[in-house]
Amino acid sequence: MFRLPLDTFPEWGIRVHLWPPAGKRRTDSDPFIVHSHGWDLLTRSVVGCVRHAMYDVDDGATAVWYDSFTVESSPGTGVSVLSPEGRSTSVRMVSEWDATPQESPLHIPAGRFHTTTGPHEAVWDSWSVTLVATEHVASNDSRVLGPSKGNAVVNERAAITDPGVPLSVVDHAYEQRVNGSNQWTSFVFLIDSGRILLARTRRYPRYWHPVGGQMESWDDTPLDTARREVREELGIDLDAGEMISIGCLPRDEGPGKIHAWVCVGAFPARPEVQEEEIHEVRWTTLEEALRADSLAASHGFLTTISDRRREFGLET
Repeated sequence: MFRLPLDTFPEWGIRVHLWPPAGKRRTDSDPFIVHSHGWDLLTRSVVGCVRHAMYDVDDGATAVWYDSFTVESSPGTGVSVLSPEGRSTSVRMVSEWDATPQESPLHIPAGRFHTTTGPHEAVWDSWSVTLVATEHVASNDSRVLGPSKGNAVVNERAAITDPGVPLSVVDHAYEQRVNGSNQWTSFVFLIDSGRILLARTRRYPRYWHPVGGQMESWDDTPLDTARREVREELGIDLDAGEMISIGCLPRDEGPGKIHAWVCVGAFPARPEVQEEEIHEVRWTTLEEALRADSLAASHGFLTTISDRRREFGLET
């Protein structure tokens, strides 16, 4: 994490968080993941992808109980002291998603329990970067939740020994944007009544894909591309607020990334397809979709959907 010395907004602190790929993350399990800050913050992915989750305080049957610790940080050292409060808190995850640069900044109010972690390697396999703005004035104690330790715990962040590696990722992303080479493709997995819509295209008639396609010059974001492709190929207008990002993966051919969303709803059983692009569409079960002939990115996204099947109403 880098803190940026900016005087423009004296009541806010600006930080850059670097998230290593799956193969370079700490292997020792960190029990102090669910936490809340004593101040409001805004966070946005600027390169790659991170996974956010929100938690509600809940003593129901599905809740998990943790001991509660207050946090005293030492700015600039990467070290925090966690002091037990002598009480437990029960929390339940209420939402989880992968955040990409195309999404709006996330506001996390003071006291809200949450986690931010690197995503599964099937979603993103390189360094990620987030920009975080935090208020300097704390309105609550910062707290973390974890298993009982009895005494205070010193929590040290892993040091980045070679900052040139993650910073080169930022440079590369910037170079792509300014040179106009940041090409993308967008996929949308439509799900209705436990079934997924897949298509065979004229370009790749052997393989089954979600509906989607490459960006056009007038598309401002991958989300714009996703909605346009579904509208053109199936005649369906999707509400952006109902589209759930499942991250991005390298394109199967050519530069750039494939971004993907899931949209659960009620859709036509026989959509009116754009025959110039689509050879055939069909509704399949998740298991059928996983067994179908597909290119690597499509199968990777289906694996992510399988991992989150309950969220999308795909229980077997």
